[in-house]
Amino acid sequence: MKIAIVGAAYTGLAAAAKLRAEGHEISVTTTRENRAAELSEVADRVVIMKGSDRDKMQELIAGQDVVLLTMAGGMVERDGKYVMDLDLYRDAYVGTAESLAEVIDTAPTVKQIIFTGSWSAYGNAGGADIVDEDTPATPASPFAQVYIDTEKLLFGIETDDRHVCVYRTGTIYGPQVGFVPRGLEDQTLPMAGQSVPFDGGAPAAIVHRDDVVNALKFGIENRLSGIYNLINDVTDTKEAFFGRMTAAAGVEPINWVAPGSGPKSLSNAKIKTAGFSFGDPLAERDGQSFL
Repeated sequence: MKIAIVGAAYTGLAAAAKLRAEGHEISVTTTRENRAAELSEVADRVVIMKGSDRDKMQELIAGQDVVLLTMAGGMVERDGKYVMDLDLYRDAYVGTAESLAEVIDTAPTVKQIIFTGSWSAYGNAGGADIVDEDTPATPASPFAQVYIDTEKLLFGIETDDRHVCVYRTGTIYGPQVGFVPRGLEDQTLPMAGQSVPFDGGAPAAIVHRDDVVNALKFGIENRLSGIYNLINDVTDTKEAFFGRMTAAAGVEPINWVAPGSGPKSLSNAKIKTAGFSFGDPLAERDGQSFL
């Protein structure tokens, strides 16, 4: 198959390598020209573009069978710190979905679209005790709303012949690539002793990068449509799960300052019922790759 991957910083990069090794023809995008050489090692075609560029999007998806949306964006450096810029974040997600929706009918060969979104779309899910894919989302921030808006645009272009699948993923962890911390400890310990605007009573909501990559492959092979929660089997709260890490490292715990803003639980039963098995269900392979 011909597969276009929009965004190849981490998950998309690994997906490109795996799918190409299995014989698929892979196109990837990046916004940074200096990554072209690196990406050419895992892809047959590298397109330098922003997802919101309509003309480039039309060029990218022409003749493709599958489009995978694994983009990330919105991070900028200010005063020596990396922060998320809402306008850039929205352009990376909603802008990409808008451009794809605008040009999708020029690419009738595309039969499958898969988007890696986020569980944060649920917000506190209206206080529901059990949160599954049928639970109404109540996004608690403009950033979470971006995921909902992106999903709506994508489902708006679904047809009987063109399936749209959304994975609401947990926080993705895995082997180190580049300068952004990827391991669970590497992501967690810098927050020790700090106040963070998240609900410590919400589920840990994590998933290994390689499970996301394998889920993308699973979605393609099974032509999935609809929403699927993509989190592993860890049911501890954030406070408990990440608290064990800070305690083991001998540092202060994280101060979770947004009680009630997250869901009480998250179910991953739907994706498992569809036949998917997690390679790291209990987060025991942090920093490893099992692709």
